Amino acid sequence: MPTDPADAPVSPAQRERLTLWASGRPSQDQPTFAWSFPCAVSPSRARSVWEAVVARYDTLRSVFADGGDGTFRCRREPAAAIAAQTFVETSPEEFFDALCAPVALLGGALARLVVSPGRDETLIGLSIDHLVIDGQCYHRVVAEFFAGLRGEEPAGPAPVHPDAFYRDELSAAGSPAGDKVLAYWRRTTGGRTYPPLHAGLARPAGAAVVPETAHATVGFGPSAASARAPLTRSATVLAAVCAGIAETLDLPADGETFAMLLQSSRRSSPETAAMAGFLSNWQVTTLPVGRRAEELVEPAGSAIFRAARGHHLHHAEVVRRLEPALYGARYLPSEPLPPYALFNYLTEQDVPEVNGVPGTPLEVPPMGAYRLHGALRVYGTERADGSGAEVRLVADASVFGGGFAAAVAKAVTAGSAVRG
Repeated sequence: MPTDPADAPVSPAQRERLTLWASGRPSQDQPTFAWSFPCAVSPSRARSVWEAVVARYDTLRSVFADGGDGTFRCRREPAAAIAAQTFVETSPEEFFDALCAPVALLGGALARLVVSPGRDETLIGLSIDHLVIDGQCYHRVVAEFFAGLRGEEPAGPAPVHPDAFYRDELSAAGSPAGDKVLAYWRRTTGGRTYPPLHAGLARPAGAAVVPETAHATVGFGPSAASARAPLTRSATVLAAVCAGIAETLDLPADGETFAMLLQSSRRSSPETAAMAGFLSNWQVTTLPVGRRAEELVEPAGSAIFRAARGHHLHHAEVVRRLEPALYGARYLPSEPLPPYALFNYLTEQDVPEVNGVPGTPLEVPPMGAYRLHGALRVYGTERADGSGAEVRLVADASVFGGGFAAAVAKAVTAGSAVRG
């Protein structure tokens, strides 16, 4: 693989989407949140605080350029220049248009802070492309911005940029260690980088994608093993979902397995925990089919542990090496991918406060990042108090049939009391 001629390295995950942009196939993947505050917020104060946040996060100052021959360059712009490009003051009527407008991955800044001021209400929204930040980092940026509005100093030291981490990923792409990872995928999935959730599932040829969303709740009893560690809490949620899927599909526990792609933040050490960037990776794992969530917690915990440890070969590079025809496909509007399932688990984001008053979260209009790929996406969000998790299931009815997401959600909620 060619080396990027750049001061800052361009990771395999970044290269995947940049390659699409360079070929004229742009994609939008911008996690975006917005809040309403029942008070006045000075736009000049918001801009000053935003510039201070941008100065602390190298990744927010990243600008990418096409280097030709499949390479890309990344440079870091001064904080003042990026803040000027990414701060928007607008009217409430134009708030969401400004907030949700696509960023330009090549040549543009990759974040946007939008403020709609008023005497009795102020709208504040933040949009940052996944090219430069993952969910865990996003929470930190939000927390630091609103702390700054309150006149507080940022908690902890300045974030560490992920350049060394990205260089390790790039180095692994052609290393013997990378070959071992590819061998693991071949053994586990037969070389399929998007393995179907279950052997009995298939995508109907030519069928349109029909996404259905449902919500469930998983409670963590204080005496349960799941209440004692983050890994077992996330394993409890995954176990509950897998048991609900098996019940809904009426699958026997006869040695069959589910293949799951687990999204890991890859923050498995103090060094990576302090990094600010997109450190997420997809790991393939298998879990036994079973209808009793209690019996699935241990294998689910082992699977999540493997994913959390991660490896230096990013899923984007696995796809490029094993199934190049699918390279970048999960970002495209079309749906060429097999009916895979993805599990993602994060902790709840604290509701920000301004002038001692909490904001009201606003529903952001659908954006390009919310297209459904695969067949099932499971998003677990752990409550801030650790008492349980909210689960969002997005399923493709063209694969599972109508009502599948709602049926799994009902089974998850009904059987979610996993006891230790």
